[in-house]
Amino acid sequence: MIWQARAMTRWAVVGACLAGCAKADPKPPPSEPPTPVAVATAESPAIRLMNEWFKAFNADDFNAVHAFAVAHMPGKPDVGDEGFRKMTGGFVIKRVKDLSPTSAEAIVKEQKSAQYARAQLDLDPKDPTHVVSFDILAGDTPDEYLTPAQRKERSVDGPKRAAVIDKIAAALAKTYVDADKAKSMAAALRAHLANGDYGQIVDGPAFAMRLTDDLHADTHDMHLRVMFGPHPKEEPPPPPEADQLAQLRQMNYGFGPIERMQGNVAHVQIDGFPQATFEAARAGIGELMSQAADADAVIIDLRHNGGGSPETVALVASYVFDDKPVHLIDIYERETKTTTQSWTQAKLHGKRFGGKKPVYVITSKRTFSGGEEFAYDLQTTKRAKIIGETTGGGAHPTKVVSLDDWFALAVPFGESISPITHGNWEGTGVVPDVPTSADAALDEALKRALADLKHP
Repeated sequence: MIWQARAMTRWAVVGACLAGCAKADPKPPPSEPPTPVAVATAESPAIRLMNEWFKAFNADDFNAVHAFAVAHMPGKPDVGDEGFRKMTGGFVIKRVKDLSPTSAEAIVKEQKSAQYARAQLDLDPKDPTHVVSFDILAGDTPDEYLTPAQRKERSVDGPKRAAVIDKIAAALAKTYVDADKAKSMAAALRAHLANGDYGQIVDGPAFAMRLTDDLHADTHDMHLRVMFGPHPKEEPPPPPEADQLAQLRQMNYGFGPIERMQGNVAHVQIDGFPQATFEAARAGIGELMSQAADADAVIIDLRHNGGGSPETVALVASYVFDDKPVHLIDIYERETKTTTQSWTQAKLHGKRFGGKKPVYVITSKRTFSGGEEFAYDLQTTKRAKIIGETTGGGAHPTKVVSLDDWFALAVPFGESISPITHGNWEGTGVVPDVPTSADAALDEALKRALADLKHP
């Protein structure tokens, strides 16, 4: 069972490849000369800084990548890591442009595959050296880079559109968490089809995007998504544990930096909750969480957390509770009419931070899915103070259903139910106890931690 990340792609945010990281295009990339340090021509402060990051990342110079974050993104994690570099092989910039005086966009392609992505870097209008956000999101191959054969594969016609909608309706009726909404969504898609609203859409990815938008208009369920591209018809078996462990180590088990701040306050950044179902993986997470065990307070940073495994959410949460199990959440699955309970764990690898010292969780509007569950669980159990922005609002665990060789549906199949509130954060997000901007959340959490610890 996986909390699907918001962007159902090979990787959604730099360095945050979580569960189910399959290549979007299994074909080998077209032949082209290797250009691992290719960059665009600087035209503006935003493009200049984007060039600077790509040059360092493509050259495997992670001292320079870190220096970039320190100089231009203070208080934020490094963008990109060695695991992400190995996975992508670096990037070739295919096209770059200014979106505004303080924002630039680049279309890039992985060196190791045919996967394309869109990079966007935004600057603070008051300080053109300060990067407000920098994202690299995987996407479909832009039309101008498609071969004739690829363009033909992506085309859809009237019968194809009708067949895809019929299969979406059947999948929703069987699996979607809310049976009434499943009916209304299917009716809405069929009404659009009958009205000719899809008649001009002949591109598969464009049709998938339009269907997703129409499903969201009816339910606002951001886990629900129509996808286009080659994919396995059935969920593939997990790779051998040794391979899983190597991948988990490459991504540092979903963790970012762990640092000790003023007043013996630990700052633990967690960007995702990958599956950790075997002991070596759980031990790796235990080693990381143990680094905060002797702190006087801990700040858990979920500002870039897009989700992951509910089991890993409970595992990590266990380190900030004592060894008596605490009931965190239930997940009810409509199709099977079964309920799975999630509890903190009595036995752990490594050392606990424990259940008595102060915990602060910082969030952003990008915190989503399993990241939200972690914040919600600690808020409802009164174990932590939540500081930052209201989160994205995705509470439904999700699975992928194949519709045909090219179309698939990410469909929420279960409902999260708190044993305390008897509700969840679907559509509303987790509302912070202390609202502030994501950029200010770490400073605010440290200030409150020092005050609670009575440090000057």
